Amino acid sequence: TQRGELRTSSVLLDGDDIEEDAQNSADYDKYPASVKFILLNEICERFSYYGLKTILALYLTDYLLFSENQSTVIVHVFIMAAYTTTLLGGYISDAILGKYRTILYVSLVYSLGSIVLAVTAIPGFTSVGGGPPHWWGMTLGLVLIALGTGGIKPVVSAFLGDQFKPQQAHLLTTIFHIFYFCINFGSVLSSLITPALRTYVAYSVAFGLPAVLLLVATAIFWLGRSQYTITPPSGAVLPTAIKVIRIGVVSRCQYVWGYLRGSRSPPPIHWLDAAGGHVPQERIADVKATLSVLFLFFPLPLFWSLFDQHSSRWVFQARAMDRHVTPSYQMEPDQMVALNPLLVLFMVPLFDRGIYKALAKMGRSPTPLQRMSIGMLITTFSFVAAGLLQLVLDQSTVSVFWQVPQFLLLTCGEIMVSITGLELAYTQAPASMKSLVMAGWQLTVAVGNLLVVVVAESGFEKQYQEFFFFAGLMLLSTLVFVVIARQYKYVTAAKEDEYQTLVHSPSIA
Repeated sequence: TQRGELRTSSVLLDGDDIEEDAQNSADYDKYPASVKFILLNEICERFSYYGLKTILALYLTDYLLFSENQSTVIVHVFIMAAYTTTLLGGYISDAILGKYRTILYVSLVYSLGSIVLAVTAIPGFTSVGGGPPHWWGMTLGLVLIALGTGGIKPVVSAFLGDQFKPQQAHLLTTIFHIFYFCINFGSVLSSLITPALRTYVAYSVAFGLPAVLLLVATAIFWLGRSQYTITPPSGAVLPTAIKVIRIGVVSRCQYVWGYLRGSRSPPPIHWLDAAGGHVPQERIADVKATLSVLFLFFPLPLFWSLFDQHSSRWVFQARAMDRHVTPSYQMEPDQMVALNPLLVLFMVPLFDRGIYKALAKMGRSPTPLQRMSIGMLITTFSFVAAGLLQLVLDQSTVSVFWQVPQFLLLTCGEIMVSITGLELAYTQAPASMKSLVMAGWQLTVAVGNLLVVVVAESGFEKQYQEFFFFAGLMLLSTLVFVVIARQYKYVTAAKEDEYQTLVHSPSIA
């Protein structure tokens, strides 16, 4: 609802309606007070996650004595697990606990994993007979962290969106940009601090600080409990969705079989309509909308395959380069990872307040899917740049600052793909399946990291060959995405009955 479209005819309204409309008008451009707790929680939680992820590759090679290929595989298996468990988090949130309790309880598991990782990194804690450290502590810690971070990932962003009323939908684009800014603010701090702690103090302290920040994040989130808008769990939507799809697939197979045998009975208008009579029509409509959004995500794993290598392959590339900032100071290779979130902090306002607004004034504002298509293409060029740099690096030593162009291209791609996709996943998802759709968005990250594991194990002879291989796959994926995006129809306006009644729970744990 636009400002000028707010109801003003008091003749048709009773006193309560007038008061409600006045409140809605006052809240039109006002951010809910509860969002500050969510945003502060996100800064601390992302500090924790990116802090440990930044130093993980070198921890595996330098401390636990894995090879570079083995370390690359472990890092990306961890990321894959962290994003696969988003399905579990989305299911628990939508069907059982609701978003608030899911975030709170799963954060405790997350904290436990961070503590285990820090404690078992203490020299001698896992060593046997004076030998090298054992990997069991790292494994247990990363498993718990993957369950924790994956369990809350799709829920936090959906919970943030739930704090806004329907008439505040115009604020969602900006709040998701602010949300992403907070993610990268925590990331840039941790990407600079934890490598320094790793070098000058100890790995146990470098992992310990993220563990402390995670406990702080959980406490901040709990403190906002009285101000949150709580949407109750909508029930077990995943089993219902599976039932609708199963009935639809069986019905379509029966139709095809009958057609082959000579039957000419007309098929259902939509293959999922066969579930009518078994499932309420509103649930069938929700599944249709959900599958339409999820189908858009099909080519996106390739983007994450490239993006997440900035904390693995690009770190190893940086280690082979001249890292001197001054003649007397040499930066750590994993500190280059901080360049990505640092660029995001500067470029998010540039895109949101500068580029996008300028294009809108010119009447050339790109649609969300057009933004994502352009971002994927730009990401392709980031790996072309990485491959060209590797060719030069194989011949001579060059400054690590030659990585800046590839980081700049990757960051531009990230802003156009990741932020836009996050908003798209929330706004296009039906109300009953928002956490599930957000989990599907996060699952693309898991699939992308699985691809990195497969390619890393295949063993390219030269690293530049692997970089160019990924660039080629990204270009192909971009073309597929463009074709799919051209067929998509946006959900431009929410129906009144799609908004669930927002209730404030008086008995939040």
